[in-house]
Amino acid sequence: MIKTVIGKFIMGILSSALLLFIMANICHAFDPAGFQHMKTTGPHQCVDCDLSGMNIEGWEMDDAILRDSDLRRANLKQVEFELADLSGADFREANVFRVVFSRANLSRANLSKQNLSVTTINDVNLTGANLSEANLTEGFLQGVNLSGANLHLAVCSHLILRQADLTNADLSGANLENADLNGANLKGANLKGANLSSAIWIDGRKCKAGSVGECR
Repeated sequence: MIKTVIGKFIMGILSSALLLFIMANICHAFDPAGFQHMKTTGPHQCVDCDLSGMNIEGWEMDDAILRDSDLRRANLKQVEFELADLSGADFREANVFRVVFSRANLSRANLSKQNLSVTTINDVNLTGANLSEANLTEGFLQGVNLSGANLHLAVCSHLILRQADLTNADLSGANLENADLNGANLKGANLKGANLSSAIWIDGRKCKAGSVGECR
């Protein structure tokens, strides 16, 4: 009798957990209607849409408005996002190979763990963006607004950051070896554990090999 009651109790818990899982996936699943709306509007628009896993390889998305949309695992290979509003968009695990972000708004966007070394990032707004563990090797972010951005453990070797706004940015543990920070604003930035070996510092001097957390 006791075993039967316990068994029913456990089955009830498992059933409830399964129902919650199914409901969560229903609530956060690819939105075909949103995708169709994005395709047919000019410029392409879909605010706060679930576009995860969509395939728009090679599309021209100039002036697109995909603010706060879910683009996880989407195939964005060679897509052009010129003057697009991508603020708050989630790009985790998306294919961003040779994507062009030109004069785009990427504030609050989630680009964590992305390989951005093979993308074009030109004159964009990255305020508050999540670039933690992203690969930005040999990139060009001169004059870009990265204030409040998360670059924790990001790979930024040979990255051009001249005149960039890095106020209050988190650069802890980032690899900035041979990066060019000449003229950058680092007020309030967290550089704890950052590798600054051979980097060009904000005043133009070259940091000594082995510089960590500060330019020596």
